[in-house]
Amino acid sequence: LTSLYPVSPNKPFILVLSSIISILIPFIILFLWFFLDNKIHTKKDVESVLNNIPIIGEIPFIPSKLKNILSSPKSRNILAESIRMTIANLNFITYKNKSNTLLVTSTIKGEGKTLVSVNLATSLSVNLKKVILVGADLRNPQIHKFLNVDKKTKGLADYIYTDDFDYKKLILKNENCDFLLSGTIPPNPTELLSSPKFKNLILELNKIYDYVIIDSAPCLLVSDTFSISKHVDTTLYVIRSNFTDKNLLEFIKECNNLKKLNGISLVLNGVGNSSSYGYQYGYQYGYNYGYGYGYGSDNWK
Repeated sequence: LTSLYPVSPNKPFILVLSSIISILIPFIILFLWFFLDNKIHTKKDVESVLNNIPIIGEIPFIPSKLKNILSSPKSRNILAESIRMTIANLNFITYKNKSNTLLVTSTIKGEGKTLVSVNLATSLSVNLKKVILVGADLRNPQIHKFLNVDKKTKGLADYIYTDDFDYKKLILKNENCDFLLSGTIPPNPTELLSSPKFKNLILELNKIYDYVIIDSAPCLLVSDTFSISKHVDTTLYVIRSNFTDKNLLEFIKECNNLKKLNGISLVLNGVGNSSSYGYQYGYQYGYNYGYGYGYGSDNWK
């Protein structure tokens, strides 16, 4: 007798198998996606590791073509608003530490420390506050890009290295905010930043200005920032969403636990660039230590 049903293909089996595979494949892809993803995306990612270090600010994602544009402190755009919110939280920290000398740094290049330090300085200068931003990243200075001045403009390194330089003549003014650029890139930045002349400069600036903000080099690759930290009580440590490796949070924890940097508070930069993590706030907010990270490129911060 001939069967009424085909021996092959087995349609019920194929339909069941196809359904199972169609359900499993997306789950497998998503599992691998999140399992292999080692970047920081949200505030919770940071807090899960650094729960004893406060996050005092979240800076929106800024497109690359706008990253070197100086936001007006009186603007109502999201960058200016986020900086104002950071300052509101910062005021509590500086009041507690009784210090208005701030160090701004990061772990590696590209996390946005100069974007934060420049806009922080200009925003603090509102209401006739006297503020100076000191460019102490002597290896790869970036502040000049925000001011549209020549990178070779003389500044901090020239003052420390040369005996007959008056630092006041090297200061650039932008409305109420003063800037002392990094100056000529020296062969021995750590030595210059460890010198008594740099220490005395910071002490003198403290007497003149309401806020002294120091934009320093990333911490992972060079020791420059650790030399400066002893002159300040508050450190703003910038990390960047969708960029900073989660393993690097252990380095920040180490710096905090060993007191390598004084008074660390965190600023999360680049928030809102990853809608897949549900972190847009209703608008576009906008390891193995030392391996695989270079230093010296111009297209960062």
